[in-house]
Amino acid sequence: MKKLICLSALSLAIATMGLPAIAQGQEVQYNQNAPRISSTSGLPDRHYISLYTGEQPLSSITIRPSEIMDLGDNIQVTDESGETIDAEVSREEDMVRINFAQPVPPATTLEIAMMDVGFAPPMPAGEVFHYQISGNHVGLMREIPYGVARVQVF
Repeated sequence: MKKLICLSALSLAIATMGLPAIAQGQEVQYNQNAPRISSTSGLPDRHYISLYTGEQPLSSITIRPSEIMDLGDNIQVTDESGETIDAEVSREEDMVRINFAQPVPPATTLEIAMMDVGFAPPMPAGEVFHYQISGNHVGLMREIPYGVARVQVF
């Protein structure tokens, strides 16, 4: 009888060691007011990136294209109503900086149109291009990364 009790206790102990732990889920809290890349679209010679500025006024945007890309000088920025935003476009090594004449108000959606996109080798159809996007906001000490904009060209 003792052997039977010991054997069942041992088998129960072995069985409980083999049970997987159940993962405890945590709900992800998405901040709707954070600066972000809203959408992208592309044609062979034009790429469009939409950005949401967040809760702070935006003073400039930095765009870092892929190495194989050459951005032309024709870059236009418009707001959600289609009005052109007055901005100065400058090049610094491998990036393009868009400095706004007046800070862009909070909670604005901007569309950046890069009109003269060139490529080192000829571009194959269905290619995907990446841009690192970040912004300087009024009242913040450093550049805020928005993320990587993925533009697929058909």
